[in-house]
Amino acid sequence: MKALRKYTKHTVLLLTVLISCFSCSDDEEETNDALKPQGALTASATAIEFGSSVTFTDASTNTPTLWTWDMPGATPSYSNASSVTVVYESAGEYDVTLTVRNEFGGDEILMEKHIVVTAPPVIDIDTEPQVRLNFDENLNNDGLTGTAATSAGGPSYTIRPGGGGAFTFSGSNALTIPGYTGINGNGVRSAALWLKTTNDAIVGLVHWGNVGTLSRSSFKLQNTGHLRYEFQGGGHTGLTTVNDGEWHHVAYTFDGDVVKIYVDGVEDISVAGNTLDTGNTGETDVNIGSQLGTSLYVGDMDDVRIFDVVLTPAEVKTLSEIK
Repeated sequence: MKALRKYTKHTVLLLTVLISCFSCSDDEEETNDALKPQGALTASATAIEFGSSVTFTDASTNTPTLWTWDMPGATPSYSNASSVTVVYESAGEYDVTLTVRNEFGGDEILMEKHIVVTAPPVIDIDTEPQVRLNFDENLNNDGLTGTAATSAGGPSYTIRPGGGGAFTFSGSNALTIPGYTGINGNGVRSAALWLKTTNDAIVGLVHWGNVGTLSRSSFKLQNTGHLRYEFQGGGHTGLTTVNDGEWHHVAYTFDGDVVKIYVDGVEDISVAGNTLDTGNTGETDVNIGSQLGTSLYVGDMDDVRIFDVVLTPAEVKTLSEIK
């Protein structure tokens, strides 16, 4: 009986230790659960037009140290930062998933159809351009002349928020439109485009016509950041600065007498008493982003249009609203 009582005491001690260990394990697990992150996120916007950006920011509790973002349909679509800015280039409804971790564990949150991306309304004018370059990952010309542009260097594309594709000029990849020599003599004309640049040199935007008095038709950007319409032997410089690194819509018109320059749909200057003779020393192919291969533009450009008519102020305003 004595040996049996001794065995029983050891058994009780062992059971006590085991119960105590199980209790510690439960306590530790409860502590870890309380300290591991609980996933949460914020978005700077949840309803946007395509081409616009969204910033996602971690809002989880308990200080995560590792993050994994999965954002299908966005650029970029994956990130390990605590906050990430992305761009959505196509309309649709998109999920966002955030996985967070710290030393105590992890959590995942899925926001289904959290970002709604819509295409902007179709806005345009009825006047048909001779040239229209949309730069949707190509140099196609959707204008009446139909001839695609060619690049002096490798084409480079980007996006204009809300406006789809755009072209990036590096200073060595200016464009020409082979066989299209623009509007010559004293013919009425208009040109319009979007630009984004910090360029502080004199550069060409849209040009045609050989060197010679009155022979050039040049829409340019001055080193002051102001626009200029120039015909060799004369020209007119605008008043509004456009080289601030933001997107601006710019245009000029010539009606056989009056030159007007517009910025963001608003008339910048209007000067009467002009008589042109474009191409009188030789016609040239239209240049985009240069002036006869020099004065090379550096920056982004989109929706370049050339017309053989005078755009009305209302039409210029409409073009400045096209996304």
